[in-house]
This record gives sequence, C-alpha cells and structure tokens, in this order.
Amino acid sequence: MKHICFENSIPLETCNYIKDFFDSHPELHVHKPNNPKVIKINSPWSHLHEVLDPILSKYFHTNKGQGGNIYKHTNYYSPHVDSDQPYQLINVNIPIHLEVPEPKQKLIVFDQWTDNGIGRTWDGDEPMGTALDHNHRISMSPWEDEHVYDCVDGPIDETFYSNYLKNDEYSIPKLYYGLTGTAYDFIPGNMIVFNSNNIHTTGTLVGPWKIGVLLQFEGSLDELAV
Repeated sequence: MKHICFENSIPLETCNYIKDFFDSHPELHVHKPNNPKVIKINSPWSHLHEVLDPILSKYFHTNKGQGGNIYKHTNYYSPHVDSDQPYQLINVNIPIHLEVPEPKQKLIVFDQWTDNGIGRTWDGDEPMGTALDHNHRISMSPWEDEHVYDCVDGPIDETFYSNYLKNDEYSIPKLYYGLTGTAYDFIPGNMIVFNSNNIHTTGTLVGPWKIGVLLQFEGSLDELAV
C-alpha cells in the first residue's frame, strides 16, 4: 500500500479551526517571490499537534512529525515528489477549505515512485507550474527519468487525463506517459495519505483557491498504518 484516502476522517469543525488559525495569524504567513500565488505557514505539526494528533493517531502512528505546511494557493503544481530526505516519509494531505465545492477538486497520486533522497519536479520540455523549494525542476518526464520506478510502457489513460489532469495553461499528455494512479477527492473531511516518494500532482484546478495542510511523518505507509 502506497496511497489511500480516509474519507470523512477529519471533523469539519477541525477543518474550520485550522482555517481560522491560518486566517488569524498573518505574522506566520510565508510569501515566496517565485510563488506569488501561494501563502504558507510552515511547521504545521508544531502548531496543530494537540488538535490533530488524537484524530490522526487512529489511522497511523504519528512518528516524528516534521516538514509540510498549511497552504493557500490557486496554482498548478507539476508532477513531483517530496522525498528529498534520505529516509522514508509519508505525506498526509488534509483538505481544509474550497471556495467552489463543485465540480470536485482532485489530488492525483500516481503509483510510480522514486528513491528517497531525491526531490523532483518533472516539467517535460519546458518549465511549467510552480517552482518548489526542495523538489528541483528537471526538463524531462518521469518516463525518461532513470530514478522513477514501476512505469508502464504506454500513454496515460485518455479518459483519466481528460477528466482529472487536463489544464489549458499547463498540462500536456506526454508529460504523464507511463503513469497510472488515483484521483482522490480533495474535500474537507477527507485525509489523503501516501508515501512521500510517490509522484503526485494537482488535478485540474477548480475555483479561485483552496486551503489544505501537508504533514509529514517518518516511515512508510505500511509501517505506520494502525
């Protein structure tokens, strides 16, 4: 098991609490010049541990919480991995707020993965999407990258691409050659958990912006699952 969605696992009052925390602490907001459409609060586990640990620990061991952020953004992220650390981590992505509930926003988690210690953002032939701090851009597709495993020899499913990934500004089918995966509903109340070295990306963008929380814990999903 490398990725899973726990539906209706986060109480909506908890999501509202986190949104209020984000909105009421502008002094913690981080604005990056290369990410003008993104606002973050770093080290979310230090701020939200007491609120989230009783909930999350029902599903997995919250071992050595680190990294991640509370984020508000309205931009596309190219396929990437959050595995620049040399040891295995899981990503816990918690949707907090959507301005537009329909059609549903998706988070795409692919079955393909990389070695740990590699931070990657795949841009294909030209830079796309948003630059990430630790996941350095490379001008190739995952299929072309020798550090990506379990690719299939064929284009991404056409219906999957059209329904969940097509983006008039950025997405191109050839970037996703060899990839298979799952489009998870990014809706408050859900919790999407996956190994940090699994390739993932923003689905087709819906609405002006969204707020979510990314937390990281040390271990693999299989090791940490309760």
